[in-house]
Amino acid sequence: MITSKDVRNKRFEKAAFGYKQEEIDEFFSQLEAELDEMERERIESNNKIQVLADKVREYMRDEDALKDALLGAQKQGHQVINEAKEKAEQIIAEAEAKAAELEDEATRQHAEAMERNREEIAREKEALIEAQQQVADFKKSLFDMYKSHLELISSMPETFEEATAEAQTAEQIAAAVTAEEA
Repeated sequence: MITSKDVRNKRFEKAAFGYKQEEIDEFFSQLEAELDEMERERIESNNKIQVLADKVREYMRDEDALKDALLGAQKQGHQVINEAKEKAEQIIAEAEAKAAELEDEATRQHAEAMERNREEIAREKEALIEAQQQVADFKKSLFDMYKSHLELISSMPETFEEATAEAQTAEQIAAAVTAEEA
């Protein structure tokens, strides 16, 4: 890949009927500036991609933590139910009523905890989907930008003859404009 430093350091031999050195230097200066800008944008884009990738990884870690919390809540719910059954066996009449109460409360708490966890997982999944969409949108815009740059580069003359013909046409247009102004 050609860099702005390559453009800055490129020198041509002088020929008898060559191009104007000032125009070549001016063109190279413009090309160097555009290459510097493209490199800065590329670095900036890579930094943004890295930030988004870090966010995705963070969301994935959060998702794992939520799964662990959900499993812990399930284990805790089962433990409360088992304890309630043991007490019910020990204290027959009173314990049966109390065990049913504890079981209902544990089930309600478990259901509430499950619902909160489901809601949190759904929010995190939405955030992950949004981050993935932002990454996809950014990637598309980056590809579109590169495509437009490639089209600009492709439209540049590839041969000396094409460049000469374009320069002659530009000189003829400039002469015609000058003649009209006079």
